[in-house]
Amino acid sequence: MQEIARRLLAVVATSLTMALAAVAPAHADAYGGVNCSVTPGNPQCTVEVTYTGGGNGGGGGSGNVVCKVGGNVVECQNGFGWLGSDGCYYGKDYSDYLPANQWIKTCLDPATGDPIPGMTIVTLLQPPAALGMITQRAVDNLTMPRPVIAASPALATKQFVHVPVWWWVQPGWWQTQTANASAGGLTITAKAVPRKITWYAGDGTNTVCTGPGTPWSASTNPTSPSPTCGHIYNTTSADSPAGMFTVRAVATWDVSWSGGGLSGTEPNITTTTSANVTVTELRAVITS
Repeated sequence: MQEIARRLLAVVATSLTMALAAVAPAHADAYGGVNCSVTPGNPQCTVEVTYTGGGNGGGGGSGNVVCKVGGNVVECQNGFGWLGSDGCYYGKDYSDYLPANQWIKTCLDPATGDPIPGMTIVTLLQPPAALGMITQRAVDNLTMPRPVIAASPALATKQFVHVPVWWWVQPGWWQTQTANASAGGLTITAKAVPRKITWYAGDGTNTVCTGPGTPWSASTNPTSPSPTCGHIYNTTSADSPAGMFTVRAVATWDVSWSGGGLSGTEPNITTTTSANVTVTELRAVITS
């Protein structure tokens, strides 16, 4: 481990030396005599990142990212990395020793453009602000449909206690969704993968299904439970509002992004569909 750390520090030092020869001065950690590390709330330390153009939709399109510190335009990305919300730059080592959520933090002296001593390796839960603006635009361009649900017995008909209900989403719905966003020659692709559907039966219970469910077929015994996704009601909906249960299917999507040799994950996104069902009892008819 110590040997890897020594190699990593050597790689970082080499990377910074190469970057110094290529980057133009930019305002960062301190600006106009203000020490942003001490007074980060000072207006001269405010970092603004905006994305213009590019349109919306799965195709994304090319846009432009503009970065400002204290109202002054600065580089969004340079040889040190991407501008962060604190005015410092966050980059990667050229040998890919750092995992996805670890970055090399470099703050620049606004008067000289030179790195301020104290370069560190930090962990970020989200990408640096300038890069994050592009990744967020790509995520915003994703179109994740609500679940198209079906059941047997059908949702529009009466359901019965102690009789298995089969739940599923219509074929073709369970698919990965992608979208792009571009700026400054970088294209980020966002991806949403359906991971599970949580079915809320309306009777106070829920069932987590890790796949689309199995459609019921006429060749199947109607009293057999679903092999993948279903429920059995033990109470009727008679005491519920309007005499019905509200069934909700909540799809959870795993969201990630990649591009330019970088990658990361975003918080899960959910989409929901609901339907009202009447659950009653089967009554035996006695004839003489």
